[in-house]
Amino acid sequence: MSEQMGAAVIGLGMMGERHARIWRELHMTRLVSVHDIVSERTEEVSRLLGCDAAESLEEAIEAEDVQIVSVCTSDEAHREACVTAAEAGKHVLVEKPLATTLEDCDAIIEACRRNDVKLMTGHVCRFDPRYVKCRDAVMEGDLGEIVQVFARRNNILPSGLRIGPRTSVAFFLGVHDIDLIQWVTGRQITRVHSESTSRVLKDIPADDTIMTVFRLEGGGVGALETCWVIPEGAPNSLDARLEIVGSSGRVAAIVGCEGFEQQSEERALRPDIIYWTEMHDGAQGGLRRQLEHFAECVIEDRDPVVSSQHARSAVEVAAAIHRSLESGQPVEIETSSVRGPS
Repeated sequence: MSEQMGAAVIGLGMMGERHARIWRELHMTRLVSVHDIVSERTEEVSRLLGCDAAESLEEAIEAEDVQIVSVCTSDEAHREACVTAAEAGKHVLVEKPLATTLEDCDAIIEACRRNDVKLMTGHVCRFDPRYVKCRDAVMEGDLGEIVQVFARRNNILPSGLRIGPRTSVAFFLGVHDIDLIQWVTGRQITRVHSESTSRVLKDIPADDTIMTVFRLEGGGVGALETCWVIPEGAPNSLDARLEIVGSSGRVAAIVGCEGFEQQSEERALRPDIIYWTEMHDGAQGGLRRQLEHFAECVIEDRDPVVSSQHARSAVEVAAAIHRSLESGQPVEIETSSVRGPS
């Protein structure tokens, strides 16, 4: 292995460009190549970050010294890029969700297993200390038995308008909290009953919001609120919360009020300073730590904090939410051997 591992990035939206920048900045990696289906975007990012502009997925992955591939394409396109990278012997970091169907999840997992490469899904909230502290409290027994869980992840309207035609609010936003609920509590979601409405995004068409009531393995109950039509004028683009009540305690992570505000005559802003922020001429925050963690796992040959089976489990619950919406009935989810991720 060379002193610096080469990285390629497939898909150059906001997250793809951020992945590319971090791979360029980390001391143990260097950015080799980028590719997007829009050739102008490929050229733009390659000029900005000083790397190869690949004309195809295969060219980006097979560029000299590439050992890690970030897959940041649209959700439904994850399978092709991940399997191609795995078959080429590259380690794969794929943005959440792992995929949008269990068939695609299984194909990705099998390709990585067969080619003995590491796979991690970018559930970046695992690198937010607020959620980590919630998990610590639960795992240490401070809450006793889980009684109820509430999770919220609401985003501004431009997200729904931009992403609604390609995926759903359950897969784009809800999958974060599905993973968090199961990771923090150490319990699987075993049953969901969901309702939705579409008024603002009816012409796309897409659901404005999905509300889900769920049951946890072991008897706890909860609710999941996901929405992406909050007015753009809101001071923070993301309003998220996780609250867990137990028989002897309570914990809560509150996202959106990070202790920094910026105001002008037109608007007050509370920008993200936890997951992505600029500091001392570099990108800092949870996303950087996530990529750094994956690189460390490759170098040290250890398992990533987000296992393939737990990423698959989050997709399984999101898919069950959609089955409940279609049927109007609760949907049972078979409890597997997978418990809360370690």
